[in-house]
Amino acid sequence: MFACLDSSFLIDFLRGDDNTRVAYVRLKTEGFSFATTTINAFELFRGVDKRGRIKAEEEAVRRLLSRIVVWNLDMKAAERGSRIYTDLEKGGTPVGVNDCLTAAIAISNGCQRIVSQDTHFDRIPGVERTSY
Repeated sequence: MFACLDSSFLIDFLRGDDNTRVAYVRLKTEGFSFATTTINAFELFRGVDKRGRIKAEEEAVRRLLSRIVVWNLDMKAAERGSRIYTDLEKGGTPVGVNDCLTAAIAISNGCQRIVSQDTHFDRIPGVERTSY
């Protein structure tokens, strides 16, 4: 059973936020393993680049990503992500492309739990958001 860690969680975790550590321990105790997506990895590295590629930050991101499963965007997830995005857009409640792809990758890997502070995940069918 996996929980998919969104970039907001990963960033806060890297910054030493106590709430992320409490959530991590709680989920681990409940039997969850942890994963993220290549989309979230992109967002983390984009943050490193925007801040001037500080070596210690880059190494921290690489270390964190090496300790969890990182799911890739494949054709199945790309198609599902497109449907999620289009359906929400048609319904007047759009969500960003990166978050649609993150949700689609998680769902395609049998994961319905996304750990994030971003409430827009609540609008994506097929996933349950866990806040921290």
